[in-house]
Amino acid sequence: MDFAFGPEDERFRAEARDWLAEHFTGPFAALKQQTGGHPGEGHGDMAVRRAWERELGTGGWIGLGWDRTDGAYGNRAATLTQQVVWAEEYARAGAPGRLGHIGENLLGPTLLAHGDTAQRTRFLPPIARGEEVWCQGYSEPDAGSDLAGLRTRAVRDPGEGTYRITGQKIWTSLAHEADWCFVLARTEEGSQRHHGLSFLLVPMDQPGRIEVRPIRQLTGTAEFNEVFFDGAVARAEHLVGGAGHGWRVAMSLLAVERGVSTLVQQIGFAQELSRVVRLALETGAAEEPVLRDRLIRQWAELKTMRWNALRTLGSAQSPAPNSARPARDPAPRKAAPYDLPPRSAGPQAPGSPDPGPQHSGPRYSGPQDLGAQDPGAPSVAKLLWGGWHQRLGELAVQVRGAAAALGPARWTAGRPYELDAFQRLFLFSRADTIYGGSDEIQRTIIAERVLHLPKESRR
Repeated sequence: MDFAFGPEDERFRAEARDWLAEHFTGPFAALKQQTGGHPGEGHGDMAVRRAWERELGTGGWIGLGWDRTDGAYGNRAATLTQQVVWAEEYARAGAPGRLGHIGENLLGPTLLAHGDTAQRTRFLPPIARGEEVWCQGYSEPDAGSDLAGLRTRAVRDPGEGTYRITGQKIWTSLAHEADWCFVLARTEEGSQRHHGLSFLLVPMDQPGRIEVRPIRQLTGTAEFNEVFFDGAVARAEHLVGGAGHGWRVAMSLLAVERGVSTLVQQIGFAQELSRVVRLALETGAAEEPVLRDRLIRQWAELKTMRWNALRTLGSAQSPAPNSARPARDPAPRKAAPYDLPPRSAGPQAPGSPDPGPQHSGPRYSGPQDLGAQDPGAPSVAKLLWGGWHQRLGELAVQVRGAAAALGPARWTAGRPYELDAFQRLFLFSRADTIYGGSDEIQRTIIAERVLHLPKESRR
């Protein structure tokens, strides 16, 4: 496997960097972030963030990794390596967490794998243009991280040919801004666990039938929401993958969430680590042997996560029409910039921005491949990054010492809860081992479905 960027990748990098320098200006520059962003973050004016999504769509930067076997629904084709290049340049520019992440990186590949032609034609182009924002209706209060225990129901109306959805979802990122929600609901009366579930596409603009309540976080912001469905309507033609097959579709989507998206996420992690390392040098905390060892370990674990993600994706790759990688230029290739530099590079080396793993093979071909090749891979990826990012938040506070308890601005009645970037990182990362499937659930999945250990009692 080739771990270097080729000439085509570098030309793609130059194009991406030039476009960002030209377009991430004016009102968009106010969205510039100082730490790695996440899709639900409350940073920045939402009207401007929506405009930024449309700007990305006009520039052709949405849907880079979409399979083009059945049509070019995205704006341009890109190899996996080029997707990583774009993510690296996006992070380097300090561009904001994407409002369109859920639609582009989760729903898009899922519709390409399981949707029909009408569904793809209706929903993929608006996502690629940055016009429609999506949220994910999975988690529920009574089920916790046990997705198969959900109770939200969708009943088919034989007269209207629609589904009526009743139930509650929780921890729903972007629900307060979303135009649509893909909802996992129970459509077969008396079904249990993963049987009898269906995957429905639901419009959020249904006053009186859908209520969204923001959840205030430790960070003082409200990235997540509770969503209440009271007879919300979903059209029959917006059922993805067939009635009763929602579990298969949902698991395919989770494989995408913890597959290619993981590589993109790790670029932001590398930038956050770089800032923590610089802070440790500025405060002198890096001179303390135990803390210095933790910083180096954090860097090494990030490298391990990248190689694990590459191994998983590499095993799931196959050529896709219209997306073959151009032939390599015979000129010498540029070495991967995230390799360990010589000691003379100084203490910043462990935290230097890491573009992630690269290879010269064809791009990731579809969400179903991950689970088929390695059923434990999505759970392993979640376990790795959740704990890693939480420990990084702890380090961000530890390197500041007693100063970490002080806010960045003087307290006022109008702004009583000001946090700096490192304090937000620490507080938000406390949830990393819970949301997206808790560590306990991930270990149970690995034990039961990969190691085939006896199943725990569920009463």
